[in-house]
Formats: sequence, C-alpha cells, structure tokens
Amino acid sequence: MANAKRLLIVDDSEIDRNILRNILSKCFEISEAENGYAALEIITKKKTRIDGVLLDISMPVLDGFNVLDILSENHIDIPIVLVTAEATAANVYRAAKYSIAGFISKPFEAQMILEKLANLFGIENIPAAAETHEENFGKTETYETDTYISKLTAIFKAYLRNIDMDDMHCQRVSKLMEILLVEYGLSGKTELDTLDIKIISKAAYFHDIGLMGIPTELIFKKEHMTGAEREIYESHTVMGANLIWLNGSENCKFFIKVCSDMCMHHHERYDGLGYPHGLRGSDNSVYSQLCGLSIRFDSLFIKRREITDTQFDFVINELKIDRGAFSPEFTELLSKCRGEILSYYKMLESSNIAAD
Repeated sequence: MANAKRLLIVDDSEIDRNILRNILSKCFEISEAENGYAALEIITKKKTRIDGVLLDISMPVLDGFNVLDILSENHIDIPIVLVTAEATAANVYRAAKYSIAGFISKPFEAQMILEKLANLFGIENIPAAAETHEENFGKTETYETDTYISKLTAIFKAYLRNIDMDDMHCQRVSKLMEILLVEYGLSGKTELDTLDIKIISKAAYFHDIGLMGIPTELIFKKEHMTGAEREIYESHTVMGANLIWLNGSENCKFFIKVCSDMCMHHHERYDGLGYPHGLRGSDNSVYSQLCGLSIRFDSLFIKRREITDTQFDFVINELKIDRGAFSPEFTELLSKCRGEILSYYKMLESSNIAAD
C-alpha cells in the first residue's frame, strides 16, 4: 500500500496480534513485537519507520507502562494507543501522565478499532469490518464456511480426546440450538432461513473451544477453585472468541461473528451477573442466550435416568428456580419444543443401546 501508515502491534499474545493484523492490514502496514523489549528495539533503532504503536498493557517482564516510561525518558514522541482487557479507572488514571492517543479494549471490536485509528491518522473511506449477516450465502461462501467448520471440529475433537473427553455434549447443544431456532423463527420473532439456522447451530458446537487455552487441571476442578484459578478458567470465553476471529475471511464472516459471540457470552446471565462482561437482558444476543440455555438444559437433562415428560418438566422447573439465569421468554420457548427435544434424546438413547 503506497504511503500507508505503519503500525507496530506490541502484544505477548500471538492470537491477539493476529486478530489486530487481520483487522488493520487493509488500511495500514503492520509490524509486530511480542514483548516490550522487542518493541523498544524496533522503535529506537529506527530501521523501520513506525507511525504509531498499539501497545498491550499486560505483558510479562516489561509491561506497557514500563515501555511508556522508557519512551518518555528518551523523549521519543510517537502516537500510542494502549490495548487492554481492563480499561479500569486505575489504568486510565495511570495513563494520563503520558500523551497516549487512546485505549482499545479486549475483546476487539473491529469496526470501532478501524474508526478510531482512521480518525487518529486522518484516513478517509475506511473499508467496513466484518458485519452481521445480511443475505444468503452463495455456493462458494458455504463451501468455505463448511471447510472452516470441518477443520475446527477436527482440532477440537482431537483436544477433547487428549483430555479423555468426548464431544457428545457439544453435539447435543448444537442440535438443541437448531430445534430452538426453528421454533423461534416460527414465532415470527426473526427471519432466519434454513442456512442461517444451520450455521448458527454448528457454531454453538464450539462454545467451549476456548478451554484449549487454559490449564487442563482447571477443567476438572470447577467446584474447588481459588479466586485466581477461577479467573483463569473464566478467561476461556475470551480465548474462544479470539480464536474464532483468527479467520478473517469475508466468506466466513457470519459464522465467525455468531460463533465468537457464543464463545464469549454463553456464561452471561439474564440478570447481568454472568461473565465475562455482565451483560444484562437483551444486551446479550439471542444466539448466545439460547446457547447458554441449551448448555444448561443438556447438563441437567442428560443426568436423568428416564427420557420422559416428567423428567423434562423437572429440568424446566430447575431452570426456572434460578430466576435470573435465563429469559422467561426463552425458557417458555424451550418448553414449546418438548416433543422434538424428547424425540431427539430418545433417538440418542436408542443409538447408544444399538451400539452396545
């Protein structure tokens, strides 16, 4: 790109660097540094022209504020945007002593980042970032999405096998999503077509793919974690979303959007007491709300000894007892799908008996 500004992305996370590069490479030349020392070497030696820096605050050994201190001591003046998962008052106050150009929050919002940096460098006519699904996929787009899903499935299944788990829960959540979305469409609340429902349902399969980024022992220690361990465990939501966003293909953009959203927000609660962002009510997407409901329903129902109306009602009542967890509208939607859901679980039971 002739005369394009060059940005230096400084982050110890390769995934986060890849995501930012995918977002920004249409407008900017990109250089990368995996730590503060590497960034200082690039900036101070001036072998490569750097017009601006995206600087992660939280890095081992030499964090973002240490880098700012060194740049300030050496009177190096360059536009710097701080990248953080915690744009807290303390961080904002601490950053005020430096002439930074702003903050970018994790998880990344592509369009916001493009607009912020375009304004900073006076760039007009920026390309749109990946947007929501607006029209049906053609054959090429469907093929590329299906290929991506196939590759992700192979990776995730291999991971689960390595930790002595299977993907049956993920498969059931995916099917429950399909059943719920069909019923939701019939209610007239949305205009999802068959292909939309297929892709959203397949995306729900990967809701916990971020577990690949946390220590295995924490996955089997859910009830007895320390505060620090729970914080690490809960980070699987952000890790999953960022992993899905590594694919920047326009042909996969609908799958990437809904899948990353469900990875990020399937642990939110309707009352706003969930994580990672404490989204309340309709601030969380319909897809992520239904995904969270499907996960919880399956976890409870699969423990039942019999697949009957009585057991179904028992689980529905358990879901309703935790009043703030789910939207009453969606628990009612789940109840309306009783017949198809029971048929599905009975089919699974028959298949298991036949296999035995």
